Amino acid sequence: MESPFSTFFVVHFEVGGNTKNLKYQDRFWPATVDLIKLADRYDAKLTLQFTPQWAEYILNDRYKFNLFKGWQRHGHEAGLHHHGYDHSDWDGYTNRRGKENNSSYRGNVTDMLNTVNELIRPYQILTGTITDEAHDYPDGIKYDTQGIKIRHSRTRPKNVTLNGKNVIQTGMSILSDAGNIKELKKEYHKSADNEIFGVITHEIDFANSPEIVEEWFGFVKSRGDRIQTVSEIISNYRKGYNIECCDKPLTFSKDVTGSKVLFGKWLSI
Repeated sequence: MESPFSTFFVVHFEVGGNTKNLKYQDRFWPATVDLIKLADRYDAKLTLQFTPQWAEYILNDRYKFNLFKGWQRHGHEAGLHHHGYDHSDWDGYTNRRGKENNSSYRGNVTDMLNTVNELIRPYQILTGTITDEAHDYPDGIKYDTQGIKIRHSRTRPKNVTLNGKNVIQTGMSILSDAGNIKELKKEYHKSADNEIFGVITHEIDFANSPEIVEEWFGFVKSRGDRIQTVSEIISNYRKGYNIECCDKPLTFSKDVTGSKVLFGKWLSI
């Protein structure tokens, strides 16, 4: 059986329906802690992409902040997850004009980066999953993760341009409680050694069905493979492969919101 060059596991930490109320983050903090413990048991290094609400929530509590810093020291990567104005769960930050009077408005993209950087420093934000790319794609992101469908999971990274920024993009597919793990395993078996296999889930998916995430971690480990961070993988990939340019990047509006979604369940297509 073939294996990909490597595989990553992104976790999106969501806004939760309110840009200023952190009750959603408080509800799913225990599941977040359990997820990191589970990953450590399988020697899986996660790529944790935080909305600014999650950064604010962790920064508000010294115990949580210190625990998060331990995750970083242990090799997990922290990145950015931004829900722009084009997302139904907007995080309140945007560079679009005329949104300042919206009750959900929190600031512009620079304001958002300041909050998330305060959490992540002294490390840099190198990876991100960003919506409303044409307006909001920030400076500093080197590695873009995007996608949702099964066919997005197995890709060769590409050099793309988003909002005038040159970044390396790699795809990923959703692993949720909708029961698509069998399809992901089948796709993994098809991987070539010049492909990166990307998986993404959410803190709420893990809270609802932790056994599915554990099954995936166990599957990867049983093959002798190891989940690594996006930054680590692409840095190593560039040493052995040329990354080609692509003028058709994956985008949220084209490749994610255009997917078949039914009552929040992601269909594996």
